[in-house]
Amino acid sequence: MKPKSLNLEAYTISETARRLGYKSTKTIYRLLNRKVLEEYILLEKSRRVYLMFEPPNLPSLEEKIKANIQFRRNNLNCKKR
Repeated sequence: MKPKSLNLEAYTISETARRLGYKSTKTIYRLLNRKVLEEYILLEKSRRVYLMFEPPNLPSLEEKIKANIQFRRNNLNCKKR
């Protein structure tokens, strides 16, 4: 039996902020410093930090961030689409 390959989407912090619609990486860095996104971190050998968008058995990264930030009128992620 062949082992299943694990296919994860992981991006750098700046690319993650861009894909989620943030103008700055500040929100993501704040959540990382508060250790809210620990389960979503993927470390490379060169110590570069990547964030997984859909880790196995966890809510998506976007849902986790939305649950941990305060609603603001100018926040792109909280606007109704």
